[in-house]
Amino acid sequence: MTDSFLTAVSVLLPVATPVSEEVASAPEWRSVCQDPGRTPVDMAIESGRPAVENCRIAPDRFDWLIHTGSGPQGTRSWPAHHAIQAALLGSHGNAFEVRQFCAGGLSSWVLADRMRGSDRAVVCTAADNWSWTDRFAVSRNDSGEPGADLASAAVIGPNGFAQILGSGSASCPEHAEAWRSDDRYWELQPNEEFRDVYARAVSSQTASSVAAMVEMIRNAILFALGDSGISPSEVTHFVAPSSRSGEPYRHLAGEFGLPWSDDLYRFHLEHGYLSVSAQAAALVSLAEGGLLTTGSTVLLTATEYNVSTTAMVVRITTPPQVVSQHRVTTVR
Repeated sequence: MTDSFLTAVSVLLPVATPVSEEVASAPEWRSVCQDPGRTPVDMAIESGRPAVENCRIAPDRFDWLIHTGSGPQGTRSWPAHHAIQAALLGSHGNAFEVRQFCAGGLSSWVLADRMRGSDRAVVCTAADNWSWTDRFAVSRNDSGEPGADLASAAVIGPNGFAQILGSGSASCPEHAEAWRSDDRYWELQPNEEFRDVYARAVSSQTASSVAAMVEMIRNAILFALGDSGISPSEVTHFVAPSSRSGEPYRHLAGEFGLPWSDDLYRFHLEHGYLSVSAQAAALVSLAEGGLLTTGSTVLLTATEYNVSTTAMVVRITTPPQVVSQHRVTTVR
């Protein structure tokens, strides 16, 4: 058990547009959040302001801002994380960016827990906007995910509605090479090339590599439960990442005796692939449904391709309030 809490969690979830031909190879996806004309930094600031304003912690008590995203966040000359810091915290604290693709959002919460000073706070922001490219590049023909535009923010502080009990992680770094295209590191990868790499990486998976990935997720869950000092039977809500089929998380839920939620599974399918903000969005959805009551224990998981997994356990200490401001919903 740690002495850190989720003080406030905010999600900017744009209107989801129904899809059909765009997801012809993955028809389980029903709608996708789209926010054209906005940048990830714009969206991170829009979701971050309500989190900071609702956390009741003064900006000068923040040590860090941690930002993450799966896609490009700004031009290579621009420290986008400091632009977000300036908008949310002014000149207080410092800022940096985490690069862990889909697992980056939840991993930033783990880092915040570790880095937070006594009686201090850290704000984590996450954002992606795919309107600059073809968000359906791998969902039309390759059974892949349609990229959703959204942003989230979480304040990790000395008090709040949910205590962080523990976390765990595991990785299969040997799987990373399959996602490599070439050594033109200075160029933005063309969309067609990304699709080719995605199709190749998925088709190259073997029974042993899939088993290794499932074991990786299993270990991250075991490490998080062990670090938290709880058993699977104490988990009341299991938050899995966005996925077309729900696997292998549905299988692992059955194996561990974790509570699988078809409602959360459908929530993802109705909004698109939520990437770095999937866990924040699911937590806010649970709060909106009145499902987070005192003593509720939530196991959150996030997976980066088939390469790494992060897991975290939080326990609700007080029923959270839900506040809606324009397009952003905040739980505090």
